[in-house]
Order: sequence, then structure tokens, then C-alpha cells
Amino acid sequence: MSGHARDELEFQDVVRKRKMVREFEQRPIPKEVVDRILSNAQRGPSSGYTQGFEFLILDDHGTTSKFWEHLEAQKGPHQSMGMRIENQSWNRLRNAPLIIIPLAHSNAYVRRYLEPDKVAAGRKTEEDWPAPYWYVDTAFAAMLILQTAVDSGLGAFYFSIGPTKLHIPKFQQAFGIPEEYYPIGAIAVGYPAQSPSNQRTSASRGRRPRSDVMHFGKW
Repeated sequence: MSGHARDELEFQDVVRKRKMVREFEQRPIPKEVVDRILSNAQRGPSSGYTQGFEFLILDDHGTTSKFWEHLEAQKGPHQSMGMRIENQSWNRLRNAPLIIIPLAHSNAYVRRYLEPDKVAAGRKTEEDWPAPYWYVDTAFAAMLILQTAVDSGLGAFYFSIGPTKLHIPKFQQAFGIPEEYYPIGAIAVGYPAQSPSNQRTSASRGRRPRSDVMHFGKW
């Protein structure tokens, strides 16, 4: 088997194994693994090579505790993350030693497309964009974090910071995030716990048939 074929097989394993992990062990992640996750987060595509995404990294007990306490204060963990989590599962979710909050910066894209090599596109304001690429590119970065976690023998859980946009300013204020940087969610990363809740997920619904998803030539 060629090296290319081996790489392809490994990538398919990462894609196949990726799932949302909601309970973690109380176990630290080696620094070199954290560095690899964060490095890969910057490797995603971005429109105009704007790279209009940044990350808030919470990697010690003090900052991760502050994060969970903030969520609990926003009507409690169930409502904050838009899901039902039992108390035991909630406590094990809090075991995650690493939390990454990807932040989208729309102004960076507007400024980039006013530069000489991009101005012809006619994107002078956020409303001119055919899609909000600042969210798209930041989501690409989030997926690389999820996949690198799996490739490193870890689990990861992407979730919303609040049930509505009204909760976002409070989070920005709590962590000193400038208003123009929008947190699209949070990613908890750690070693998966041996727990039934890590198996009982929405994935039990199954994937939609390919014939319902793929439209070849026309709808």
C-alpha cells in the first residue's frame, strides 16, 4: 500500500470516528497535543486569505471554572446550551481541561475586500456578501479542532454559549472580548469518559439517505 493510500485511510478513520463527546475524564492533555490542535485550527481556508477568526483558549482550572460558572448563571446549564444534561453528565462535561471559543471577525473581511486586489468584488459592507464568510471560515477552523482532537485520541464537544444572541454580550464582557469578535460557540476537549451518555446522542436518528441529500445536475 502506498503512503498516499495509508494517509487516505487514516483520514477516513478520523471522519468516521468523530462524534460529540459530552463526558470527560479528569486528565490533563499534554502540551504538545494542545499545541497541535491550536496549530491546525489556523490551517483552514479563508476568503481572500483574510483569516478573520481568532480563539479564546481556556486551559487551566481557573479559567475553565469561570466559563462553566458563567453558563450556569445564564439560566442554568440545560437552558444555556440548549440541551438536556443530567447533573452527573454536567459534572463530567466540566472535567474537560481545554475549552476553545472560536471568534468570527466580520470587519476583517470588509476591510480585506476594500484592498486593491479585492475591491472589484464590490463587497463594501457586510450586507454585500453572498454569505457571511466570517462565520463559514470560523466554522472551518472549528471542524479542524474537532478532527484534530479525534486524531489525537481525544474527544470534543461543540455547543452554543447561550440559547439566543442576547446572551453573547454578557459572555464577551465576562471574558474581555471586543464587541466586534463574535463567539460562534465553544469546544470542550479532553479524554472521553467511559459513559453511556457518550453513546446516547442525536446520531441515533441516523444519517439521511444520500439520495435525499445529493442533487446531481438539477434539484
